[in-house]
Amino acid sequence: MHKNMISLFLYGLLPWLLIMLLLQKKILKNRFFSSPGILFFAIGVFVAGMLLLPIRGFSLLVWSASLMGGVSVPLVGLLLVLIMEKFFSCTLFSAWEWRTTWIFGMLSSLILYPAALGLGPIDPYCWGWGNNLFLIVIAILTFFLLVTKNRFAILILLALAAFDFQLQETTNLWDYLIDPIYAVLALVMGMRSLFFNEEPQEPHFQLLFR
Repeated sequence: MHKNMISLFLYGLLPWLLIMLLLQKKILKNRFFSSPGILFFAIGVFVAGMLLLPIRGFSLLVWSASLMGGVSVPLVGLLLVLIMEKFFSCTLFSAWEWRTTWIFGMLSSLILYPAALGLGPIDPYCWGWGNNLFLIVIAILTFFLLVTKNRFAILILLALAAFDFQLQETTNLWDYLIDPIYAVLALVMGMRSLFFNEEPQEPHFQLLFR
């Protein structure tokens, strides 16, 4: 039961984050309300309430869950980072860390999704079910990111923790690491990052690693 609730929460959190991200710029530039933070909170509560409204017997939260194949932990984390960076006018992810998130998503999607279309002789999705080598590769990558103080490691660690506790209905590690929305974003931004080379910038605030 708790897995269903957590899965529904993540499915509902994703559209909420997307809506709030779209509205955030206008909210913060509002000139008619003295406290943008309170306005942002109020609109956030209103949007959350709208997602709980029943349509044909089911809330928008349930409808979004039925339409989406899954929600990965990194995607939710990245949207939260975006909102926090804009709201607090700080830098949680440096340019290099953002590049890392897109490259990880791009490589993961290129490994995983072509096989889902019947391309290739192997099915990498099977690696997500108790494949020790796959777990070791992800663990080594995470350790490397931690050693280099790349904050994207935190999102992978959260995904691994969620997988270990089986917080979603799925039992496949891939579903905790990548989803179609993250894949599309990563492919677009990853290609842009590779073709339009930008020098990584130091973050303004060392909030997570000091």
